[in-house]
Amino acid sequence: MQSILAESVLGGVVVAGAVTDLQTGKIPNWLTMPAMAAGLVISSFAGIGLAKALYGLLAGLGVYFVFFAIGFRGAGDAKLMGAVGAFVGWPQVIVVMVVVALLGAVAALGLALRQGILAPVLSNTASLAADILRLRWREVQQRSDFRAPGSLRMRHGPVIAAGTLLVILFHPA
Repeated sequence: MQSILAESVLGGVVVAGAVTDLQTGKIPNWLTMPAMAAGLVISSFAGIGLAKALYGLLAGLGVYFVFFAIGFRGAGDAKLMGAVGAFVGWPQVIVVMVVVALLGAVAALGLALRQGILAPVLSNTASLAADILRLRWREVQQRSDFRAPGSLRMRHGPVIAAGTLLVILFHPA
């Protein structure tokens, strides 16, 4: 990103997304939809350009939509990542998603350890990875549904916010 305006607005959006996710378990459309539009507009005039912003939005939304479709994440997470992509653009959105994935893994392991379920979570993760490699999508969906009873539930909005803010602070485009 090249604009203080873009960084400031995006920072506010991801922090608001994290707070609402922690409070309600949802990231609302009233936040994400205008944020996607704002990201495209701001990036067009004061940032990286419309094409890169649009590709970033589509990449973030698309990858997280796949996660939503198989039960890994909620729809609000997908829309928030789409908004992030609109602000940071392509290919920077990939950097954000990698940082978010690493932070999410650490946070999930810490949560599982704190709840005393680290061994079952690691076992389930290994089985999930094997199902993915074998292209067993029904099993992947069943094993990964965060809404299933007894599943490890972790709000992802704060992780998206933390990863995005780290990239803004330490990896300028």
